[in-house]
Amino acid sequence: MDINSKDLLMINSTIIGGFLILLTISSFSPAEFPNRSLFVTIAVVIVIIFSVACFNYLNDNDKRGIVFSKLGFILIILFMTFIGLVNVINIIDPTIWSEIPGAAKIATNNGTLNN
Repeated sequence: MDINSKDLLMINSTIIGGFLILLTISSFSPAEFPNRSLFVTIAVVIVIIFSVACFNYLNDNDKRGIVFSKLGFILIILFMTFIGLVNVINIIDPTIWSEIPGAAKIATNNGTLNN
């Protein structure tokens, strides 16, 4: 399948827009995501990687753009897997995080664990 750099640029721009919308929505609901600062940091890194890919496409460096696009997609998969895993664990047993040092800061909302 042949995809030209214009198509890849549009795909990456759509992903960047989607992540920015997701970040905006998450900022309205502090209870929605366990640790918003970690979530935002990871999302910003992914947006930066897709942005670098877009700059490469704009500079006619398609090979590097493809590398950064692939890296961005891999990070999205890992990020969504992380969020899903944390949410499933929170559904099954939200108190498990208190047993792991430092994990409660990442995986729970402030005040959800009452020790």
